[in-house]
Amino acid sequence: MRDWSEIQGWRKDTRARLLSRRQALGRPERDRVQAIVADLLLRHIPELRAACIGFCWPFKGELDLRGLVSDCIAAGATAALPVVIERACPLEYRAWSPRAKLERGVWGIPVPAERRMARPTILLAPLVGFDSAGYRLGYGGGYHDRTLAALEPRPLAIGVGYELGRLDTIHPQAHDIAMDAIATEAGLSWFRADKGMSCDAGASAVDGATPSFASPPCALHELEPAARGFLSHTETLEFLCELLEAERAGTRAVGAMCRENIAEDRHVLLRRVAMDEARYCAMLTQQIVRLGGTPSLATGAFYEKLLAIQEPDRRLDLLSRGQGWVVRKIRDALPRIADGALHHDLSEMLDVHERNIADCAAMQQQAAGASRGG
Repeated sequence: MRDWSEIQGWRKDTRARLLSRRQALGRPERDRVQAIVADLLLRHIPELRAACIGFCWPFKGELDLRGLVSDCIAAGATAALPVVIERACPLEYRAWSPRAKLERGVWGIPVPAERRMARPTILLAPLVGFDSAGYRLGYGGGYHDRTLAALEPRPLAIGVGYELGRLDTIHPQAHDIAMDAIATEAGLSWFRADKGMSCDAGASAVDGATPSFASPPCALHELEPAARGFLSHTETLEFLCELLEAERAGTRAVGAMCRENIAEDRHVLLRRVAMDEARYCAMLTQQIVRLGGTPSLATGAFYEKLLAIQEPDRRLDLLSRGQGWVVRKIRDALPRIADGALHHDLSEMLDVHERNIADCAAMQQQAAGASRGG
């Protein structure tokens, strides 16, 4: 199919068929799939527990991930629900918690009544259908594609749904945006943003499902360095995974600090640092996948080291030193990064970490001054 009107007709018919199959599923099957997908998400994207999670209120038989999101909130995450503001425009995200007051939005879907804006770092996008290149078939309004195109920085986009929605292709168009990963009861698959190739994240098929994941791109032949002295393809992926493990440790550690009884000004600072750490977990994951690698699932040792310290001021000092370690690693690597997009993102990450170090130092000086004055 080449004509857009023909593709639109095919998508409409396919969407109706898949929705009918999905809504015919019984509650036990839906609960089973929800449990599998929630487990996959937590195992392969552990930074969910400290991210700002954009998700959708369940609609027309979609996976109900409110329990997963509520558990992540209890662990230190925040969450947001999308709201349609205007037809054919990007969605806006409003902060949500399990006790938030809701009102009816477009199509009768509940949305937060209070317009408290949020910026998701990870999006869980419901799937009607999906294909082997990571493209998503939704309800036809194009809201998620417009939103992903408009959000800056772009969040990590994870499609979530049922394996029954798997298609050979959705016949993607220029306006379609592929997911960074897709999770169904058959497994979680990462996708290369440039080639549309997938990489099985390690989950096996369930109850006879036979996913057709491509071979892991991390097994492709190593690319030659762009010029003498640049990091090789393998060295770049190892470096990015090392940074991802460190940022994940920082995200979890700072999230734990935020849940303790601390002064309001310190809580504001730590919450902002936690959001920065979660944002760069998403960025690093996207870059690793784009370059054909598989994101590390490990959490750096920094997390345990920081939580072993009881005194708040010593914790803040260690947090600052941990940010300094990241700064030094990026400074050393930047002259050896040949990829322009990666160089840009790492430079921004460096600037933000340097700012956070300065803010932590100012907080420590303020605390020391108050102690001397007392």
